[in-house]
Amino acid sequence: MIRIIGRRCYSLHNAPVAAAAAKAAQQLTVRDIMAKYHNGSPISMVTAYDYITARWAQEADSDMILVGDSVAMCSLGYESTTQLSLAEFQYHVGAVCRASGSAFVVADMPFGSFEKSIPDGIDNAFQLMHLNPRVQAVKVECGLSEDDYSLEYIRELLRRGIQVVGHIGLTPQRVHSLGGYRVQGNKQSSDAVALYNVSQTLQRLGCFSIVLECIPHKISSVITDKLHIPTIGIGAGPGTSGQVLVQSDILGMLPVHKPKFVKAYADLRTSAVSALSQYVQEVHAKSFPQTGQHTFKVNDEVYDDFISHITTK
Repeated sequence: MIRIIGRRCYSLHNAPVAAAAAKAAQQLTVRDIMAKYHNGSPISMVTAYDYITARWAQEADSDMILVGDSVAMCSLGYESTTQLSLAEFQYHVGAVCRASGSAFVVADMPFGSFEKSIPDGIDNAFQLMHLNPRVQAVKVECGLSEDDYSLEYIRELLRRGIQVVGHIGLTPQRVHSLGGYRVQGNKQSSDAVALYNVSQTLQRLGCFSIVLECIPHKISSVITDKLHIPTIGIGAGPGTSGQVLVQSDILGMLPVHKPKFVKAYADLRTSAVSALSQYVQEVHAKSFPQTGQHTFKVNDEVYDDFISHITTK
């Protein structure tokens, strides 16, 4: 509910008004993303986990927003993405989609949401798509084996008209089988060849884009050059068709170790803690709120009548 006094809106309840004003923005489509790719224009992607971070990404004119399962660590305090449930993830996808703007929205398929069986995985993908029409594609992490289950799953999603972004290289949902968070394809040429082969398979299946994570830049550049669909790199160098980073890393929101491939563009945590500390100190010192500057007036007649009523009781 919006509380209006005179012509002013107070508190956070004016947010829906701002959102309504932004609805005029035309959301990008697969065709738009492919047009940027064919024009040689780099594609920007950033993660978002709630309405506020999605609004920031939209206002920054990011081409794509990824509702990533990294919300597990960045917003929910989990140690790994494998702890995130589909129900928890759906809550965040819905919040992100309430932020209007032009960005193409991709939702991760969290760990456990598709591995049980193809029918279950398809149903869960439909659940994510049903949350909001702004969800235009899902992202699926893939193994490197030719008979990897994820490839079969992706084939069935595409057969049903669901747009898919593949994800190869360092795939956090498979971190245990990969031996930890390690660069992929840098030790043996056979591993690099496997990355190349699965990228070709994903293109052949019908994926319109592929995320390349933690792959040596020379390898990712070759993979990109041999494809006819865009690659989105994270820790894969400048030779990819676009880049994606986690928003909390970009903004410096958490006191965590940053991977080599991350560039922090702000130190939001320091600024936020400083501002909150100042608020707490002013409350303790009774210097906030200040009468007149942070308070509302009442008509003298109304106030006197109020006093007369309570003093007679």
